[in-house]
Amino acid sequence: MSYSFLGQNLHETADRARKYFANTYGATHFKCEVAIDAQLPLKPTWQATLGGGYILCVEVRESPFSQSLYEFVTLCSQQGRPVRLWVAVPQGMVAPTFNGELKQARELGVGVAHIADNGTAYEFHKPVPLSLFALRKTELKQVPTVRREVLKTAEDAFLGGAPDQGCQAICQDLEAVTRGFAEHAYKASWWKTPANAKALTTKFFRKDSWATMLEVLDERIDVKQVKAKSPTFSRPLVAGARQYTNWRNTVSHKPKTLIELQKRDARLRTMFEATRDLLVEWYEVAKPLKLLK
Repeated sequence: MSYSFLGQNLHETADRARKYFANTYGATHFKCEVAIDAQLPLKPTWQATLGGGYILCVEVRESPFSQSLYEFVTLCSQQGRPVRLWVAVPQGMVAPTFNGELKQARELGVGVAHIADNGTAYEFHKPVPLSLFALRKTELKQVPTVRREVLKTAEDAFLGGAPDQGCQAICQDLEAVTRGFAEHAYKASWWKTPANAKALTTKFFRKDSWATMLEVLDERIDVKQVKAKSPTFSRPLVAGARQYTNWRNTVSHKPKTLIELQKRDARLRTMFEATRDLLVEWYEVAKPLKLLK
């Protein structure tokens, strides 16, 4: 391969990096030193396509980070570009600033890999798709201890390139918490029961349609009685949960084009943040009722 910008001392590393990412991640359609967009301040050493539709960019350097990479990441994040950016460094080259730059790269969602002379690689950490990186992170200190793992796992899945799985996990926990709350409130007689209404069964709360259960909860819950035990409860929290009952359908469709992928990631980022924030509010309602396990 003939490189126009890359230093001669990095050519073999770049050749090995291409083979590594093709063999390990199934990357295809490699382009050498071509910009993704004329407005972006980087022509990565390699650009390729990944199976999930994301663009792979591999920048071969002697150190893990630079100002030009910072500008590239910032613009891609702002524009929601579905890019996975790796920095490939040759084995044995460790500059005095290596550890500091490695930390910077991790904090900005850039993956870093040492490429050995035999073509193998040591991955310090994997990249976050830059279309997802702008996600507002979870403030775990505001989350009850017993539920932190749930949110951390969901966020890791989201940022790891599986935003649909992260969204599903958040929505499933919201369903679990609201179902548990509804059943508890019913057993505590905090529901207004219409005349001649049939008694509700355990199946209604645990197995039947979540949307239907929330609708009935919204109609019958006695807000005053609930607030006496859980002051943060409010009827809008029920209405908020009802907005997310169709998530399983909206996140299950796989994008067919790069533009669809970019739009989906932007939509899921907003949905994840909103539902996560709502879930944290529901945790506050459930906590004094001892419903969190």
